[in-house]
Amino acid sequence: MSAWRRADPSARLTDPDAAERPRETAFADAAARANFVVHEPTALPDDCAIETVTYRPEQPPGRPEGVDAADMGQTPWSDGNPASVRAVVRGDGRALRIKQFLYDWAPPAAGIAPLWRTADPMPVDCGDAVGWLGTDYEDRRGACLQRERAQMEVSVTDGAFDDDELAATLRGFAPADAAASRGVREAPFHALNYWVRYGCRPPGVPHGLWDYPGPRPYDESRPVSMAALASDPPARPLVPGDDDAFVLDSALAFPDADAVEVLFRSRANGSDHLWITAAAEGSPLAPAVPPEPADQSCERRERIDRRGTDVHYAALDETYGAWEALWEEEGTRYAAWAGPSLALDGAGFREVIGGMTTP
Repeated sequence: MSAWRRADPSARLTDPDAAERPRETAFADAAARANFVVHEPTALPDDCAIETVTYRPEQPPGRPEGVDAADMGQTPWSDGNPASVRAVVRGDGRALRIKQFLYDWAPPAAGIAPLWRTADPMPVDCGDAVGWLGTDYEDRRGACLQRERAQMEVSVTDGAFDDDELAATLRGFAPADAAASRGVREAPFHALNYWVRYGCRPPGVPHGLWDYPGPRPYDESRPVSMAALASDPPARPLVPGDDDAFVLDSALAFPDADAVEVLFRSRANGSDHLWITAAAEGSPLAPAVPPEPADQSCERRERIDRRGTDVHYAALDETYGAWEALWEEEGTRYAAWAGPSLALDGAGFREVIGGMTTP
């Protein structure tokens, strides 16, 4: 059984002998274990081939004494140990690193988290999703794509690759084993989320184009039904109308923070997301209104008139997204993030915001 199906929220990794190291594998084998849909690159440059594929297994949070975190492939950003897949692609005097995982810390930073602070990220039409080219967090040329709740990140580690080659690599990502990933596709996001399942707090990361408090207190959360949100919510939620572009994925309550988090998926492809937070004024999850801009440039960032109030709207790219809106209404503060999408645009996102209702 996959680790994500049997996570014990009280478990912690303390025994050095129990700590698992990353291991070489194949993309299809990793697909049977990971809490995301593992993708395989199928359109590499002619001189390139996959050199190694490594799977970092999910483990409970913790840093056992005497164990080198780097040897375990553990992140330096927290004591969490979520699953990931890494691959090295090597060609003639050049190489790429590909990393895949479930981006579950927060809304994924306007869809360009690994390219954050790129002045002018370049969108890439990937058929049913939008990828991006830019500069990664280690000042290397990079690319990224979110599809089917998998975050794919590409970095040039040696030599050079032109933009056409990086774009073709993004377009060529395909599920490695659709049958093995069926359970992940059918599971709600919050049932896959590492931090929710283990009751621990993720690292603080940018949420998007408006500055927003963090990290999200998943250690103080509990899954909640829409019926419960309609009858006794810790904060008054808003949801898209029945005829909108999104359908419900799952929801969480943060009782101690007087807040809720509700996630929706695109009707068109089941992949693109709309992430909504509702929080009482004074909650650690309540956005500042008016908000400050985050340290990422974008095409549009302005105040618009919606819902009878000032809504603070931002778009990385009006056509491709991502799009965001923060506002206050009837004593509750709201934040809504829609990821990059070919099934939506800025006007459509603003219509979604204007048409939201209580559940």
